[in-house]
Amino acid sequence: HCTMVQAKENGLPADLGRCGKALKTPHQKDEDGRPDMLRLSKPRTPSKHNPATRWTPEDVPEKFFNLYKYCVDDVLTERDIHYACKPITKNERKIYLLDQKINDRGWMVDLKSIDDVQFLIDEYKKRIVEKMIKLCGLKPTQTQALAEWIRQQGVDIPNLQAQTVEDYLKKKDQPQEVRWALRMYSLHNMKAPAKYTAMERAVCSDGALRGMFNFYGASTGRWSSRIVQLQNLFRPVIDDPEFAIELFNERELAVIKLWFEKNPMKVFASCVRGMLIPRIGHDLLFADFSSIEARIVAWMANAIDKLKIFRTHGLVYEYTASKIWGHPLDLASLKRFKKEHPDLRFLGKIAELAFGYQGGQAAGVKMAKQFGADLDDERANEVKWSWRSANPEIVAMWDNVNDAAKLAVLQPGTTQQAHRLAFRVVGDYLYMRLPSGRKLAYYKPQIKNDELRYWGVDTYTRQWSLCKTYGGKLVQNAAEGIARDLMVAGMFNLYRRGIYPILGTVHDEIITEPKEGKGSVKEVEELMTQPLRWAKGLPVKAVGERCKRYKK
Repeated sequence: HCTMVQAKENGLPADLGRCGKALKTPHQKDEDGRPDMLRLSKPRTPSKHNPATRWTPEDVPEKFFNLYKYCVDDVLTERDIHYACKPITKNERKIYLLDQKINDRGWMVDLKSIDDVQFLIDEYKKRIVEKMIKLCGLKPTQTQALAEWIRQQGVDIPNLQAQTVEDYLKKKDQPQEVRWALRMYSLHNMKAPAKYTAMERAVCSDGALRGMFNFYGASTGRWSSRIVQLQNLFRPVIDDPEFAIELFNERELAVIKLWFEKNPMKVFASCVRGMLIPRIGHDLLFADFSSIEARIVAWMANAIDKLKIFRTHGLVYEYTASKIWGHPLDLASLKRFKKEHPDLRFLGKIAELAFGYQGGQAAGVKMAKQFGADLDDERANEVKWSWRSANPEIVAMWDNVNDAAKLAVLQPGTTQQAHRLAFRVVGDYLYMRLPSGRKLAYYKPQIKNDELRYWGVDTYTRQWSLCKTYGGKLVQNAAEGIARDLMVAGMFNLYRRGIYPILGTVHDEIITEPKEGKGSVKEVEELMTQPLRWAKGLPVKAVGERCKRYKK
């Protein structure tokens, strides 16, 4: 039984100290003992007068006393949280136990190829350092000094944070030396290749990574990642990462530059997924729920036209674009539209992903940027209003769900329903009941300035604070929660089948490891999409692949 899981299912912080403070438990975590805990749990550097590699109670008795007190307070705080929280449901405990089996099994990594790519990364970084020293006398790790050098070149850059560097690289009027220095700085400090180091550091003696998946990592119940952070992997910019991994074996940068037009560092970053492999005699077989949240939103809103699209050809981005720009909607026209108007189809995709949860023009600009496109504020605002005009059922759903949640807070003890969801306040919590029967918890809800607020972990600051929510955000929570419940049902179907050991989940994808010649992509897709009583009428589709290296 895990107290952290119990807290997260109750909408509380996962961190023990913050959770205790939120609940005002009788015992609180001893923060003063943390420095001593960190010191005593790590090796010490031997010295001439003391060759020992560990501290002992004889050396520093007062620090060990602080450590013991720290541990006692941790246990007492955990116990208080256990009794203060509603117990984890029986069904969630079954899922948690399955999660533990998944994390214990682990996922194999290709250590030889990781060693090869690390060699190439080190070589490329050395060249960057040499060129930057020649240009400005500084290394790319000297952030403050480099920022000052750039200012001396007449560019008033505020800092060298990743987003700032990206924005300044888009400015065509920058001095050539500054643009080059910013680009080299960005490549040298690129985060994606650091996942190779994380893999090497965390791998077990049998070549497997374990403990990568964090149960109930999101408030909606979805898994999150740790160690390698599989949920935010770099989007590949090359077509064939497997071929690139084969080339890494030669350990020649010139070979990488010969075969790929992209910068070597981006080639390296594109291959992180490919380092995750099956055990000998097994395959990787993974399947992803196709456009699952968009399908769920259409189902919740009873958007008839969009549901018809999902139940047939599934060209939802083409459909969205055609609705916005007034093109014919028959299947033949949509297929032609996909080929003849790729730019409009792309805008349809951005609109569908950015505006389905009441997002504004900033959401459109941000979504376009994630796909490597530029969309200015004015154009994003036009697309937003066009999308809303084309999706009146979804727009109405935002208001209805928001009104139901607020009314439940204003009238504690009553149940307010809207679009397959039910809201009710019980004690300190506002509960949103999903169609599966699972409940999402919002701690200490209140209405302030006609807005619904609750205590939670802020999406941007990651701090425990009073958060504001609204119809579109509640719909997003519901859709993500429903998608998670569908995935869990699929996971248990695969687990019970007996030949699909589960390695983990990434967003709406389930990764399994069957033996060679056992099982099939079709069967996995069918097991993941078996009809559920509570999801009647929801058009669910899964698309799978079988291979020897993980890929997107």
